Amino acid sequence: MAPDRLLDLVGQPGGPLADAALWHLTVVESGLVTPTMSRLVFTAPGLAGLQYRAGQDLMLRIPLSEDKVVNRRYTIRSFDSTSSSVTMDVSLHGTGPGTDWIATAGPGDAIDAIGPRGKITVDDEADWHLFVVDETGLPGALAMMESLPSGAVAVALVEIDTPADEQVPDAAAAAAVDLRWLHRQGQHEPGDPELLVEAAAAVVWPTGGGHAYVAAEARVVRAVAQTLESRGVGSEQISPKAYWRRGLPNAEHGEPTRD
Repeated sequence: MAPDRLLDLVGQPGGPLADAALWHLTVVESGLVTPTMSRLVFTAPGLAGLQYRAGQDLMLRIPLSEDKVVNRRYTIRSFDSTSSSVTMDVSLHGTGPGTDWIATAGPGDAIDAIGPRGKITVDDEADWHLFVVDETGLPGALAMMESLPSGAVAVALVEIDTPADEQVPDAAAAAAVDLRWLHRQGQHEPGDPELLVEAAAAVVWPTGGGHAYVAAEARVVRAVAQTLESRGVGSEQISPKAYWRRGLPNAEHGEPTRD
């Protein structure tokens, strides 16, 4: 779908963007959270009225030239209605129009966005929660961990490069989530499924009906989902989300290209 066509679908009843709005964002803060994770804080007219669930994203309309844009989707890390600000953390794991813009953006820079978008949010009926993500899925996983109800039981398997890339959720989530870091340390390439597949094959989860949220490189997501299904987790209990595909840029609509 052409990027300009998306604007015609925003807010249209019954359409794919029926619940989304067009936001004219302005950067108010920028910087690094870790050596490989950039944080941008935005504000916009009317942003205090943003309605979203943890795990959803905004689609930034990245400018390519004076009259062309490409869309890139980034999960909302947090939202503050009091200050009318939304925070996005973006992994700088590669190059491309989205990460290039994020890496250089500073206070005062403006960009349009569409959202909120995304259907992967916390399953309120689950007895336990399992997050299996790489660094691209980490911001969304942290936001979802922090939205878990009191008394929730959760395990998180997070692949990152080095310990310097670790982040800590807020105090309540930190107390509730068994957060396990898997460090590549130069021994594995980003997008190699080995670390997350081995961890998913070995993890022990509580009894009852749970839900798994898998967010990473496309082939990694597929391999992890297959591993979980082989261990008895039903496909309806798995929410897979491919953030990128190794060796290929995302399509102009913001999602990884498909096989």
